[in-house]
Amino acid sequence: MSDNNDETMMDGIIPVEPPEQYDEPEFSFDPEVDRFLWVEQARKSFQVSGDGLTVAVLDTGLNLQHVDFKDRIPAQVNFTNENGGDSDDATDGQGHGTNVGGIILAGGPDQGGDHTGIAPFAKIIPIKVLTNSGGGSWNMIRNGLQWVIDNRETHNITVVCMSLGDGSNEVTERSMIGPRREIQQHIQTLTKDKVAVCIAAGNDYFRHNSKQGMSFPAIVRECISVGAVYDADEGPFSYSGGAKAFSSKEGRITPFSQRLHVSTSRANATSIFAPGAPITSSGINGSRGESTQSGTSQATPVVCGLILLMQEFYHRMTGEMPEVALLARLLRFGGVTINDGDDEDDNVEHSNKNYRRVDALSALDAVRRHLQRQRLANMTT
Repeated sequence: MSDNNDETMMDGIIPVEPPEQYDEPEFSFDPEVDRFLWVEQARKSFQVSGDGLTVAVLDTGLNLQHVDFKDRIPAQVNFTNENGGDSDDATDGQGHGTNVGGIILAGGPDQGGDHTGIAPFAKIIPIKVLTNSGGGSWNMIRNGLQWVIDNRETHNITVVCMSLGDGSNEVTERSMIGPRREIQQHIQTLTKDKVAVCIAAGNDYFRHNSKQGMSFPAIVRECISVGAVYDADEGPFSYSGGAKAFSSKEGRITPFSQRLHVSTSRANATSIFAPGAPITSSGINGSRGESTQSGTSQATPVVCGLILLMQEFYHRMTGEMPEVALLARLLRFGGVTINDGDDEDDNVEHSNKNYRRVDALSALDAVRRHLQRQRLANMTT
């Protein structure tokens, strides 16, 4: 399944940066994220864990031996030339995909794991579309999405995570050709099939001179695009792209996060914001490794995990899966208003526009209230 021209077809993809790696865990997932979003309370209150659902992660692969993912990898696929070009070996030699996967569903102590993700009983299928240097091609990503389309029913894939992009700053879909057009069409197909495709908004707000926009493929309107906020006051940060936060505080938009407001592009606006700086999760240094990274790449799997919980609750109550547009609407409805510029302390300009960031407990309650209203409406007809 590998593409013989992988290394010569980078065509605009920005290589993802490797996380900081550690040999042993110091944290059980990230306590600030859990507290900030009321994740544990949400799981307990609505009795959800992601059980029975599967996420496909298109990334650098996964540490298949990590205790955080034990017995929850029903399949793996490799579309790169790494690992000897073995299409059945999605081993992660870079770390980004493992960090992302752990944020979504690291199993935690209840399953013999060290870290606890948002949906710790869900399953994961790593689809290696990025090499161990972090790069890849649109052809590999297109092939990865096609694999999900072909196999989603077999594995009950309900969410796709794509923490990748081309570094552009679009406000709407451009005229696309070739693999980009096919990627757009695949996202549209999955959305119609009630599979939520979550994509990182991009980390180049500073580089684009604080102009609104998002990278491709996050700009595709059918996806759930994700920007990043801080989840705690952890001091100042400087990022490789030039963005600097002179101080940080929970709920502040990170200076690197790209963003697109509905007043600029209603159909393509950034769907939601989530914690993404920094996030501690599973690592690639052995079976108990740990890693830490910041980016919209880390905010995106937070949203993926939350969507798995929302889907599980909705399905339990109705026997059906929710439409992706409904999930996006309920994420925002159950979210918290944040303002781009009210208290940010950084080296970028701000729009003073309002966005929404996720809250796990309120998102699940938004699903409950939607179903309650729906039931009452049916009773009166």
